[in-house]
Amino acid sequence: MLGLVGVVSLLSSLVALHLMISGFDWINDYASDLANQPYGGLFVAGTIVHGLGNLSLSLGLRAALRPGRLRTWAVLLFGLAAAGLVLSALFPTDSAGQVSMAGRIHRTVVSLAFAFELAALFVFSDAFRQNRRWRSRRPLSLALSSISAVAVTLFVIAVQVDIAPGLAERLALSAYMSWELWVIYQLIQGGRMIPSCAKPP
Repeated sequence: MLGLVGVVSLLSSLVALHLMISGFDWINDYASDLANQPYGGLFVAGTIVHGLGNLSLSLGLRAALRPGRLRTWAVLLFGLAAAGLVLSALFPTDSAGQVSMAGRIHRTVVSLAFAFELAALFVFSDAFRQNRRWRSRRPLSLALSSISAVAVTLFVIAVQVDIAPGLAERLALSAYMSWELWVIYQLIQGGRMIPSCAKPP
């Protein structure tokens, strides 16, 4: 449930800021730039809650999946990505024309968080194959992971060629959050599902 609160918090802050801020270039400016806008604290708070929610989500998946190497790696990668979200919010990005240590840390952490979460999605998809209660969910998880991979690749290209990087970033974030919302729904449905560590899959 905390994972759901996290996703909704970030989405709500983006929608609210979209309505409150005029003149912000949603096509070319990154979401992180919202931290430097009026009411930027709303975006910072939404990002922190999202990161904490994803940490909670990683623990929920750990409890729901059968112990094993794949589960360990998936939880670790997803947890690192979630921690990266929180850290990125604590070190705001630079304003236009500025270069600071906080800005460098922000960009590095965000890049790593994107990479860690993408890897986690694929490892979780593979881990689902080893769990009877999750095996049927693997194809959709793999499909959503693949969509995320395409979205992140387009984002990297957009940044390199400087064409609509802000839009590409939002598409990548949307792909990630689609997987997160889907897996949250699975956990809510299943928990209700007896954790496999308590009962053999």
